[in-house]
Order: sequence, then C-alpha cells, then structure tokens
Amino acid sequence: MLEVLHTLSTSSEALHHAIIFLFNGAEENVLQASHGFITQHPWANLIRAFINLEAAGVGGKELVFQTGPENPWLVQAYVSAAKHPFASVVAQEVFQSGIIPSDTDFRIYRDFGNIPGIDLAFIENGYIYHTKYDTADRILTDSIQRAGDNILGVLKYLATSDMLVSSSKYRHGNMVFFDVLGLFVIAYPSRVGSIINYMVVMAAVFYLGKKFLQPKHKMANYMKDFFCGLGITLISWFTSLVTVLIIAVFVSLIGQSLSWYNHFYVSVCLYGTAALAKIIFIHTLAKRFYYVNASDQYLGEVFFDISLFVHCGSLTAFTYRGFCSAFISAVWVAFPLLTKLCVHKDFKRHDV
Repeated sequence: MLEVLHTLSTSSEALHHAIIFLFNGAEENVLQASHGFITQHPWANLIRAFINLEAAGVGGKELVFQTGPENPWLVQAYVSAAKHPFASVVAQEVFQSGIIPSDTDFRIYRDFGNIPGIDLAFIENGYIYHTKYDTADRILTDSIQRAGDNILGVLKYLATSDMLVSSSKYRHGNMVFFDVLGLFVIAYPSRVGSIINYMVVMAAVFYLGKKFLQPKHKMANYMKDFFCGLGITLISWFTSLVTVLIIAVFVSLIGQSLSWYNHFYVSVCLYGTAALAKIIFIHTLAKRFYYVNASDQYLGEVFFDISLFVHCGSLTAFTYRGFCSAFISAVWVAFPLLTKLCVHKDFKRHDV
C-alpha cells in the first residue's frame, strides 16, 4: 500500500477521483477499525468503491475471492486492468457460504456502508499465517511485486472511471468470472451464464434423448445397462468417500489431523490415490461379474452417457439455485459433448 501510494503521488498522470489509503488496526478484534471508519468518519459518505487487501497466507498469488455486491463493472475493472489476474467466482461462493470460519473488512464496508468492492487475499502457506513462524523473511518479494502491479493497475483504472461517480446505477446482477491459467479472466453476467447453461443442458438432453429413442430391442438392453451403470457409479463414489473418511480418521488418530494443510500435495496423492483405487476396484468388479460379454467400446459409450447425465443434473440444479459456479458443470458437459461430436464425425468421414 505504501509503495502504491508513493507511485501514485509521484506520477504525472491525472486522477479523476480521490483515493483513500486506510490502514486498519483491531482487525482480529471483530473488525473494529473498519467498522469505526465506515460508520463514523466524515469521509465515509464520499466513498464509491473499495479494494480490500487481506491475507490467509504469506505468499503466492493474491486471489480475488469476493466482489460486488451486484456491481459487475468492478469485475470488468479487474479484468481490464490487472496484469496478473487470479480470480474465481467459485472462491466467492465458497467463502460467502460460511463454510470457511473467517471474515474480512469487505463485509463491514458492504453491510454498514453499502459500498461495492473487491476482496483480495494471499492464500499460499496458510499454515504459517498467524503463527510464530510468520516472520518478514518468509514474505516472498515476487508475490508483493505481483500484487502491487495488479492493485496499482486496478486503482488507476477506477480513479479514471466515469462509472465511479454514479456506481449505484450499474448494480445489475452478479458476474461469472474465472481466470484461465493466470493469463486472462473470462467474465460475463450471471443471467448470460444461465442462458448458456440451459443451452448446454438442452444439447445434452437432445443427445441422450436420441439414445433413449432407439429401436425397442436395443433400448431395453441399453436402458438396463445405463441404470445399472448409474448405480455402480454412485456406489463407487460413496465407497470412495467412506474410504477417504476412514483414512482421515486414521490420520487424526495418529496426531496428524492438519497434515493436509502444510503438506497439501502429499495429501492430494494420499486421498486421491485411495479414492481412485476404490473407484477402479468397484468398476472392475462390475465389468467382471455384470458386464461380462460387453465390449470395451460399448461400456465406454454407456459410462460416457452416465457421466454426462450426472453432470447435466448437477448443472441444472446449480443453475436453478442461481450459483455462478455452475459454469464448472457446464464445462464438464459441453466439452466432452463437443469432443464426442467431433470424434463421431471423424469416424464417419473415415468410414466413407
């Protein structure tokens, strides 16, 4: 913040709006400083938007995990101005669901000041954060540089924006947003996302409908194999969950309950391998004792359709509930469906 302040104060570029740099204290004591400022300071009524800087770690990329509320132009400001974008509406919905027992000044400015903003936080090496090991030498300078580049760019964009004067006019719904490998951010209104999602659902329904409308003698076997496969899939997921929970209980009993926090990739391998092994085991049993005479190509078709059906169901449910993160299910349906269509066309071309 000090470096951004120094850069702006020595720049010859004219800003259209004033910028307040607020260094809060008493944050861990129920966010008293931010509450005091936004409810009592004479400048509070002049603020049209804010950028809140947080930390839940001591390095890595600073993640945009909250925006708005309902001010999509703020997301567009970040998309246009951030040099190294790292943002996800999934993080926003997870955090605002209350699953993570934490809070930030964002809520204070939003609820008590009715001000839209952007919430960013460092999230890497969280096991060090707020411990005796949280020392200055562990702060990575490249992380600070990256954050500074992003914040300076977004600040300049906002300070020269015409929307800032009457930001309340631009409150028209939420945004779906996510970065692609940190290179750029894709962002679009949630209402557009709902239309896209339902179009994807209709395409999947049309594809599956053609399978269910086969000649009667073919459809009977296919339907039987489809629903049995669906049951096998659900059983494999359930048994994988139970296996992972058993391992988690064992890890807790040996006194390593938070080992996943400071050995994240080891934990992913441990739990991921256990879940994958259980899924493979269940499907191997099913192939050996139920799908005895079925060809691999036929089984591939059936379980592809099952996967499409399950993700299509989750996409419909999430979209209906208004979750912006439903775009993940849309990707899991749309891209396999497009790939299937391209492969099918390629095979038909070779047959001709």
